[in-house]
Amino acid sequence: MRDLEVWEEIPIQDTFKLVGTTWVFKTKTDKRHQVLEYKAQLCAQGFSQTQGSDLSKTFAPTGRLNTLRKLISFAVSRKLIFEQLDIKSASLNAPLEEEVYLTIPQGLDSDKRRKCLKFKKAIYCLKQAPLAWYKHLSLWLLSIGLKISKSDACVFFSEGEDPIWLFLHVDDIGIFGKNLSNFKNKIEKEFQTKILGKASLMLGIKIIHDTNSITLSQGHYINSLLDLYGMKNCKPVGTPLIPNSHLNAASQEERNTFEELEVNYHSAVGSLSYLSSATQPDLSYSISALSQFFEKPGIKHWNAFLHVLKYLKGTKNVGLTYSGDNCEALVAYCDADWGNCRITRQSVMGYLIKLFNNLVIWKTRKQPTVSLSSAEAECKSLTDLGSELIWFKHFCKEVNIFDEDSAIIVHEDNQGCINTANSDSNTNARRMKHLDIQLHFIWEMIKENKIKLLYTPSRSILADFLTKSVCRPALKRAMQSLKLLTNKDKGSVEEKMSQSVS
Repeated sequence: MRDLEVWEEIPIQDTFKLVGTTWVFKTKTDKRHQVLEYKAQLCAQGFSQTQGSDLSKTFAPTGRLNTLRKLISFAVSRKLIFEQLDIKSASLNAPLEEEVYLTIPQGLDSDKRRKCLKFKKAIYCLKQAPLAWYKHLSLWLLSIGLKISKSDACVFFSEGEDPIWLFLHVDDIGIFGKNLSNFKNKIEKEFQTKILGKASLMLGIKIIHDTNSITLSQGHYINSLLDLYGMKNCKPVGTPLIPNSHLNAASQEERNTFEELEVNYHSAVGSLSYLSSATQPDLSYSISALSQFFEKPGIKHWNAFLHVLKYLKGTKNVGLTYSGDNCEALVAYCDADWGNCRITRQSVMGYLIKLFNNLVIWKTRKQPTVSLSSAEAECKSLTDLGSELIWFKHFCKEVNIFDEDSAIIVHEDNQGCINTANSDSNTNARRMKHLDIQLHFIWEMIKENKIKLLYTPSRSILADFLTKSVCRPALKRAMQSLKLLTNKDKGSVEEKMSQSVS
């Protein structure tokens, strides 16, 4: 902190609002969970700061998981290097816009009653610290010739003979390119930087590099969940939920039985959400279904949660694999399960997007309104997918991942939806005229050659498992097509990790 001139010691004045300080002690581990170093971190008690009076803006963008997956898919398809950097004490490099005064922390030899610390740089746990660091790093990246993506503020890229792409998540930086030495030399001169080499652990995701592929795994996180909920020795099951099952509201007796367990249902289901959004799309529908009962959970909902853990016990070595397949740049699948919810009869929609034949985006969502037909439910799902595809394609073209202008192929299994989408506003659409803006949006995308609907039999719609609880053969078939591979298909992810370490 002295080297970076983070603070200066000054006399306390009556007009100062002092923010408290605290010490945080933690251990830093490697990908094999072995201790690398013990750290003592001085943190501000930012909870005492008041928005509007003590500071103005606090929001700082953070890297999106689907953006990271896009860049990984692109890197594998183009045989780019994927490395990782870590900026030491990142926030302490960033100047503060507001005046901040902190109490003198324990252990600092000074008169705590008469003096305080005026901070020149950001410190961990100040509410404005993440934004201050993002601004500081962004300005430096722009000054050395990189461009910032308008579609995702955490992606920077360069153009020219040796282009590079950067993915930012606070002080963790993923860097992609064929020649990274020039950038690494520059950033080491500007910041205290640890060059970690090939990316191996980012955002809690293990990254395993193979000759022609990269695999993403969270087996270590699954093991921690099994330990936490006492399911380490449970018997595995073949699907996240019982096939073709639907969860209903709990009776008063079921709620009372659940309350006797004294467990936190919100926290339990929330602990699965990161798995679902990061590397395991096979959990998407089950997490969506369990989340419907946050307000009044019952014992049957808890048992359904435990069923998901049993499924994870059998799939903890699953890895989402990205390989350099030579195929269409962008393909999407869209589906909906009409009237899925037995309480409200609202439908559940799902879609997924593949880039260079690698799964990069998936989504499950309960539709906010009731649909009068399966075709209507599919049209609503197509509208959501269309919005995602427009942003997706704009991002890919902007950062030079690809520049194709051809229509994106969308696989759809509902003929009624396809006929309605391919009609115009004056024909074949009177039964869905109440959709209004959604239909006009679909018609516009097709007319402008942004998407092209392709009829695909339901058995081949890869998004089907995102909308309902499917049987084991259907789920396994989808997982293999999406390259979410188990150790039987590709070898244990944990074994590959051990090999890469040795």
